[in-house]
Amino acid sequence: MKKILLAAAVLLCAGSAYAADMPLKAAPAAAPTPTWTGWYIGINGGGVWGSADPTVTDVGPDSFFALANVPAVTGNGSQPVRMSGGLAGGQIGFLYQTGQTILGIEAGYDWTGLQGSRSLGPTVYPVTAPTTFTWNTQGKQDGLFTLLGRVGVNGGTWYPYVTGGLAVAHQRYTATYIDTFYPSISANTFTKDVGGGAVGAGLEYRVADHWLLSGEYLYMQFNSFGGNGLIACTPGVGNCVGGGFRTTFSFSTRFNESLGRLALSYKF
Repeated sequence: MKKILLAAAVLLCAGSAYAADMPLKAAPAAAPTPTWTGWYIGINGGGVWGSADPTVTDVGPDSFFALANVPAVTGNGSQPVRMSGGLAGGQIGFLYQTGQTILGIEAGYDWTGLQGSRSLGPTVYPVTAPTTFTWNTQGKQDGLFTLLGRVGVNGGTWYPYVTGGLAVAHQRYTATYIDTFYPSISANTFTKDVGGGAVGAGLEYRVADHWLLSGEYLYMQFNSFGGNGLIACTPGVGNCVGGGFRTTFSFSTRFNESLGRLALSYKF
């Protein structure tokens, strides 16, 4: 019995020494923390609304109007035109995460169906009643390019940010003046690629490792554009006699817009 117990003790000690010499099993590696850093590309859609805010000035030589009629004519022609429409397009950008701060830059182009029209009149002339005048005005925009910087805070799968930068849009403004005193019609259309500024905010959400979903609001104010338009009557028509009467209007229009869009992007 003593020999058996002695042999068992020897085997137990040997087993313990062998177990002590065995390497420990490595702990599983921690999953890497997701980062917002990287390029992305995607599509977006939404809506845009705002106003075309014109200023009309009668620059003369004023043989067309009785001078007392001019303030009413230019005042009605300077009324804002409300506009709205949809938008759809794409974007490409880059995000860089440093600590809890996320910086980014994004370029986008959207087709926009922004448009609106307004008719003011017929309005009776103050001093040549009962003859009247009418303004038919229209604003339209069919393309929008934005180049925006952004800064935000890492919220895990969420990323709220503020944004701002450059906006360039293809805009058109039309003003048609109809007079019943002579009578006559003057149609004026001005088209230009107009630059401006944009500010706003958004919220990005990481749907999966490579997919981002965001919602964004922008307010944009563009530079003014326009030109001159001639108003003249045809001699011998209505009250138009002699060599006819004419004057020149100066048009200056500024578009002010708000934009809301949802974007889906693939992050590389």
